[in-house]
Amino acid sequence: MSKKVFAIVSILCIVILLMVTLVPFKQEPSSTTRVVVDHFNHKYAFPSCYDYEEASNYIDEVTLKDAQDLKYPPINKCTTEKAKPQYKSLLKRVLESTEI
Repeated sequence: MSKKVFAIVSILCIVILLMVTLVPFKQEPSSTTRVVVDHFNHKYAFPSCYDYEEASNYIDEVTLKDAQDLKYPPINKCTTEKAKPQYKSLLKRVLESTEI
């Protein structure tokens, strides 16, 4: 009987390990992510995507949720791509969050 229990536990551990390393899970951008809002053009952008050469003087920094509540569209394709949900395995998410 102990061989059966060992086999079942081993199979469960392998399945869990495979799920953690291989199965991608949906990860939405956080609603508290900071974005740059251009109130003159009524658009928002992530700071790494914002083109400051074409900026108006009426910009602000708010959360992604606030920008979406204002119904501002993304300013460019870079922002659109960053705002989309990403699919990552749990292991990859943990490694990115710990910056290893």
